[in-house]
Amino acid sequence: MNLMDKIGISYKAGYLVQGNQLERCKTSTSLKVNNTELQIRTDGKDSDISSISKSYKGNIIFHVPAINPDLSNLKFVNELVKKIKDNNVKLISINASNLSSDLFEWSTLDEQKKYFLNIVTSVATLASNKIEVAIENLKLSDANSMFGSNITQITDIIVYSRRLLIRDFGFEEEEAEKYIGLSLNIDNIDLGDESESILNYFEVFNKSIKLVKISNLEKLELVLDYIVDKNYNVPLLLQTSSELEEVKNEYLKLVSIVSKRCSESVPSLEIKENNENKGFSNIIIITMIILTIVIVGLMFFIKIKI
Repeated sequence: MNLMDKIGISYKAGYLVQGNQLERCKTSTSLKVNNTELQIRTDGKDSDISSISKSYKGNIIFHVPAINPDLSNLKFVNELVKKIKDNNVKLISINASNLSSDLFEWSTLDEQKKYFLNIVTSVATLASNKIEVAIENLKLSDANSMFGSNITQITDIIVYSRRLLIRDFGFEEEEAEKYIGLSLNIDNIDLGDESESILNYFEVFNKSIKLVKISNLEKLELVLDYIVDKNYNVPLLLQTSSELEEVKNEYLKLVSIVSKRCSESVPSLEIKENNENKGFSNIIIITMIILTIVIVGLMFFIKIKI
């Protein structure tokens, strides 16, 4: 895995801050970014998928609108995903839900079952288009969190979405695992809860992680250790809400950190190579010593004979 090829940018801000989709693609192109995530607006505007795909030659990931608890926008989002798939995009990301945690917790058991069934049905429906769907963990808020803001809820969504993809859409188990996974948003992890640590997310979801996003670069080195150790071959995106002029410096900082991490593995290879050369050198030296002894012995023998 070449980690440098996996890094990229996730543009998170609206039009007033980061311009339209083509302007963002132009920025990514100028920075030679291999992976770019673009946010699709809930009203569907500025979403000419064909033009976007033609303007940017790198790997595009679209973050599509979350599905409403009553599935009222599922048809709209599903049609959008079909267009995305038709333009050879392999991966989309989507928030775990658009359901208030308070609403879920204060509902009856039957209502909770219905809400949850709607969530996993929407994910399975999108994945049935044979496009990879990365479900994004949400931020735990003191005010009003959304369903999908902890490991347990995210796990349930992924597991049961895969089951529906198998049961209702005729997918094989391996296909279900391929098409439904996790978009790991490091910024949304509650670091104050040991059970919700970055390490736990990597250990629990392992190869189900399809995408990693981060804006706080102070946490990046820790994340890189997990990615390198487990050999995660997934996009690693700088999540930014900055103006396009500022995005360049942020991205170059990401490149610098990742490049440094990649170069750390080079010395070990050099040492190994040097050790091998040293071994050959030792053999040559020993051979020379033996030959010298033999020559000296022969000269002494000849001298005696004379």
